[in-house]
Amino acid sequence: MVNKKLVMFFMIQIMYGYSQNFINDSINLNEVVVSITKIKDSLNKSPFSITSTDYQNFQKNAQQFYLSEYIERIPGVFISNDNNFAQDSRISIRGFGSRANFGIRGIKLIVDGVPETTPDGQSQIDNLNLEIIQNIEIIRGTSSSLYGNSSAGVIKIKSLTEFDKNFSKVSFSYGSNNQTKKQAFFGLRKANSFYTVLVGETKADGYRNFADFKNSNLNLNFKKNISKDSWLNLNFNIVDSPYAYDAGGLNIGEVKTDREQARERNLLYQTKEDINHYKFSSSFDKKINEKISFSTYAFISKRNFNGKIPVKNGGAIKLNREYWGVGVNYQIESKFKTQLGIDIGNQNDSRKRYINNLGVIENLVLNQREKFINTGVYLVNNFQLNRFTISSGIRYDINKIELKDQYLDDGNSSDIIKLNSLNPSLGINYQLNKNSRIFINTSSGFETPTLNEYSSSPIGTGFNKELKSQRNMGFEIGVSLFNNKRKSNIDFVYFETVSNDEVLSYEDENFPNQKFYNNAGKSKREGIEILGFYKINKTTISASYTSGKYIFKEFTDNDKDYKGNKIPGIPNNTLTVSLEHKTKNKLFFNLNFKNIGSMFADNSNLVNVSKFNTLNLKIGKEFNLFKSTVYPFLILNNIFEQEYFDNIRINAFGGRYYEPAPKRTIFGGIRVSL
Repeated sequence: MVNKKLVMFFMIQIMYGYSQNFINDSINLNEVVVSITKIKDSLNKSPFSITSTDYQNFQKNAQQFYLSEYIERIPGVFISNDNNFAQDSRISIRGFGSRANFGIRGIKLIVDGVPETTPDGQSQIDNLNLEIIQNIEIIRGTSSSLYGNSSAGVIKIKSLTEFDKNFSKVSFSYGSNNQTKKQAFFGLRKANSFYTVLVGETKADGYRNFADFKNSNLNLNFKKNISKDSWLNLNFNIVDSPYAYDAGGLNIGEVKTDREQARERNLLYQTKEDINHYKFSSSFDKKINEKISFSTYAFISKRNFNGKIPVKNGGAIKLNREYWGVGVNYQIESKFKTQLGIDIGNQNDSRKRYINNLGVIENLVLNQREKFINTGVYLVNNFQLNRFTISSGIRYDINKIELKDQYLDDGNSSDIIKLNSLNPSLGINYQLNKNSRIFINTSSGFETPTLNEYSSSPIGTGFNKELKSQRNMGFEIGVSLFNNKRKSNIDFVYFETVSNDEVLSYEDENFPNQKFYNNAGKSKREGIEILGFYKINKTTISASYTSGKYIFKEFTDNDKDYKGNKIPGIPNNTLTVSLEHKTKNKLFFNLNFKNIGSMFADNSNLVNVSKFNTLNLKIGKEFNLFKSTVYPFLILNNIFEQEYFDNIRINAFGGRYYEPAPKRTIFGGIRVSL
């Protein structure tokens, strides 16, 4: 357990003995305005753990395959499963989200002010072309008073929708395991209107056998300044992924024999997925007068999913999802900054399961419609008193879940579940000076089981009604200090979150190869996060560090008592250190070191996954050729060929915990701006 007195002592020492520390200059934590807290205000006035990162220069040297490349240097954030495209990246913030069987859980994902996360709390990023990213804001910690259904925090992405002049960019890159990326990005500005078109294709053979992947996407955006104080934004996105194969988890014996092999059962059952996804969204912002403004959004999304898992009965899945939402908020600025808003989301899933006879789809065994309806009303208020900013928020969410059984051969499992939640928050920020602050906050949060988790019932049909919503109470205290003379910054945060009825994943010996879910009685997460940079001329040293304890306080399952055990799938510490240098002749160099601490793979804490280190290198050089800018780049990942695991399958039956990561990989390409 982290000693709280020691933490406070350390913070005081930082405040009074601060000299020189470090983080990447692209991660600008001071003198910026953030909107992730609903009310736009200076980051230095916010009583939350927030990072705001500009990626315009970063994009030139990015591999643009994984979101982890963009956010892995943020403390408290842990990303795994980058190389299994059939399961998507798994993102964890302060230990929440690690249970996800696929995709992102417990984290609210917002793109250009529009929710990417479904009402039941699921997010995928396979429909997001990383080239569009201009800025990312992240709240680490419980934020349900702002955004509703989420335990871990919020990731808010702003794409490139405004620019000074027209542009045309084309790029091609290729690397290990036939990893290929081709794309073209165009921007046209006419007066106060902006048009962007992005088209791209990504594919790879995968490090392991039976891990091929292909993804094609199109993104269209239109933004117009209708009047002096009003903006309209329209976006259309379509993604087609015809195949993404799943090599599956291995036991330790199979890893030692051949870490590149696919699990035999996955080969037999032809485990894979194909996806077609589109989304249309619009948003409108208007400033009515000097004190009042409002904004609204609306969107509709459709996702068709076909997949196979290594199970005969119900091992072929067809999921058609329709998801729409609207939201509106008003902001009033006087002595108080107040925002009142409402979010409405409606998710409709048509789920069918068939017999998977060694890859051949046969008889229907499940047919049901699932609906998740959310209405959230919130009030956020900021009050400025000299150097103090007092922030409060409250949100009430009404969640209604419906199941309509359309396969009645095994009986009628239709059902309705209601999961409502009230969540307040309170925070205080004190500005030490123009660029430094100390803050404290407490907030409550909740996280519902997803429709997929509810439908993963050991009895085979209907909802697992024993599952409850997860409830959280979070606390944090932090300090951010900026030294202008030394061009250095340091953030230090202590956090503590207690959860009741935390939703966990497991596999049952009676149903091997399938994921089920249950609730732990009580769990606790606490730790420290440190983030900093130090800049010397053209060289920047940056680092982030997280150390925490994540334990079950109360949890008994099948007569096994896990009290005091560590929560699996979460490393006890993470460290990233980056050295970046830019020369006068436009040569770019970045060396990135990453240390991931040990973790457990099971609730019993009998299987320990060893810590590992990786070292990555990026090199790029800009040239002017005729009227174009040419930028070749080279990326070396895992230079010293560290053997580690890309993903740990928590509580997997038969010891199949491990998905090996690639050894050394090389990736290079060229970007041309016309």
